[in-house]
Amino acid sequence: MKEETALAEERTENKALTRRKFIVGAGALATGILAAGIAGCSTDTGTPGTDKPAAGGIAQGEAAELPWTYQKLDVELVRKRGYENYFKGGCDYAAASALLTTLKETAGGPWGSIPLGMFLYGAGGAYSWGTLCGALNGSLQVMSMAAAQHEKLGNELLGWYTEFPFPSDKHEAYCKVPKQITTVAKSPLCHVSVSTWANEAGAKINEKEKKDRCAKLSGDTAARAAELLNQALEGKIVLGYKVPDEYSHCMSCHQGPDSLLDNEQGKFNCAACHDDHTQKK
Repeated sequence: MKEETALAEERTENKALTRRKFIVGAGALATGILAAGIAGCSTDTGTPGTDKPAAGGIAQGEAAELPWTYQKLDVELVRKRGYENYFKGGCDYAAASALLTTLKETAGGPWGSIPLGMFLYGAGGAYSWGTLCGALNGSLQVMSMAAAQHEKLGNELLGWYTEFPFPSDKHEAYCKVPKQITTVAKSPLCHVSVSTWANEAGAKINEKEKKDRCAKLSGDTAARAAELLNQALEGKIVLGYKVPDEYSHCMSCHQGPDSLLDNEQGKFNCAACHDDHTQKK
């Protein structure tokens, strides 16, 4: 009886020891993994003894302050990548990934740390709701990280988009559907841009002709963003967009704190959706 009791006590003690060893061992393993992970995050975390991030680096788990350093971009490479990437994840993904992949290759630093999957939501104007064109959305997101003057660049990109005849003919060497007709959206909205083109082309939204058009548009928009970023890098920003006379007079009455009514928010063509009440019928 005593031997059985002693054996039972020994087994209980051994189990306790084994459990303690496991806990200690697991803790050491976790600590080792954490240390290795931290060490592997970056070989340059900034100036020793300070909280200042290194140029293009990360300090104490925080992203480097914007804007991030970048190098001149190959505009035509960005255009082609925008076209190709459209078929992988839609317009937002296409434009953003074209710019980010090229920035990663030319500038390095934090540009490779952004997960490209985060741009998938923007396809078709955010889950196909037809709001802000995804190609604009993705381009603007990257521009806001790259340039201190992103507001100036972004306004130029938006204005350019509303007046540009999409798609350009710069994809002819590799596109699936060459020589497509072009249309001017007069709006930054996906719904207006796509519908205007589809009606003019006699195309359906889910057919290859429309998809190829939007792939080209994605490449064209990302390429224009690259051009503007290059200009900013060289300190020679060229602003070509001017509010068309067709609706510039609307702004003086309806937009801004100094306007007569101050009851409208938006910068694109009013006459595309509203009658011009100032004109005689």
